Amino acid sequence: MTSPVGKISDEYFSFSSCIESDVWHPEKNEEGYEWWYFDALSDDGKDAVVIIFLDNFVFSPSYNSPNRKKSTAPKHKIPALAFTYYRNGKPIYRAINEFTAADFEADTKTPQCRIGDSSFHLETAPYGSGYVLEINATLHKKSRIEARFEWLSIESDLQPATDQNLSDTHFWNLVSPRSDVTGRISVINQKGRKRDEINFRGTGYHDHNFDNRWLPDTVQDWQWGRSHFPDTTAVFYRYKELGNRDSVTKLFLTRDFIISEKDAEFEVQETGRDKFGLKYPKRMKITTKDGVKLRVKQNEVIDSSFFYLRFLSEMTLTLRDGKPRKTTGITEHLKPKALKYRWFDWLINMRIGRNGKSPFLP
Repeated sequence: MTSPVGKISDEYFSFSSCIESDVWHPEKNEEGYEWWYFDALSDDGKDAVVIIFLDNFVFSPSYNSPNRKKSTAPKHKIPALAFTYYRNGKPIYRAINEFTAADFEADTKTPQCRIGDSSFHLETAPYGSGYVLEINATLHKKSRIEARFEWLSIESDLQPATDQNLSDTHFWNLVSPRSDVTGRISVINQKGRKRDEINFRGTGYHDHNFDNRWLPDTVQDWQWGRSHFPDTTAVFYRYKELGNRDSVTKLFLTRDFIISEKDAEFEVQETGRDKFGLKYPKRMKITTKDGVKLRVKQNEVIDSSFFYLRFLSEMTLTLRDGKPRKTTGITEHLKPKALKYRWFDWLINMRIGRNGKSPFLP
């Protein structure tokens, strides 16, 4: 199987920043998956929005239960849409909607995808190019989210792609490390009346992940995040696959329409433990060989589970000019081992809406 990716590193984690590769790859194994991820922080730092389109819902028991028995791998994809709006570090509106394969459409030539009544597509206009997102999703207690966003690319398409074999490689496409984001969110109650409306403006990010393998059999530990400074966007990851002795850390800096990849050392300065028991690095320092430093304080957990955490983090970047820059960014921590076990399925299922029905938990 071949598909366009960028540079391959020793830990089987490849990257690019390529709009051409931001398309669907239907030739994957049945346990393979890909997702298109969009996030943004408002200009005043109070609001955040995260939207994910998944062709195979890697956190769902519908996906993981058959994959636990290799002989009964799912024969159909489990597409899903995840939408979360945060205010002051708290999830205010969350919709996790799972669908059937018949509700999924995506293009192999142009970046666009539809899941149920939600979609995104690449659009070009005189003022620039970017992504238009239309969201129609079911919330808790039969309410509904209707939203429209524009992710206008400020810096994107920065690393050309090449053909490589992806059978044992995770592909991370940093499509648009920095975007100008505007949108409107409407919340509709079960009687069809609008009960809330939110106008959003901020700075955003878009990436695309792809893998041909079952997630819990692949990743042991994955920490990543991004932050937007006035003159630079910083994106980092620390990634460790099962069976590998060491993790690998990379720092990507985007500045003046150029993206640079830097090998880095990862130092955990303080650890924390979430209410669900997941241990994570609370304070960390990422240092490159040429002296660039990124300090991260994951002080505010905004979403949590037995296997995944999302944070609003204080991030301080010091480039070779010696001047520290400080801002708030979104960081995430994934340790998917718990998804191998059916003990947690009941709790995960309570957050998922299916067949147009609301989830049990908000």
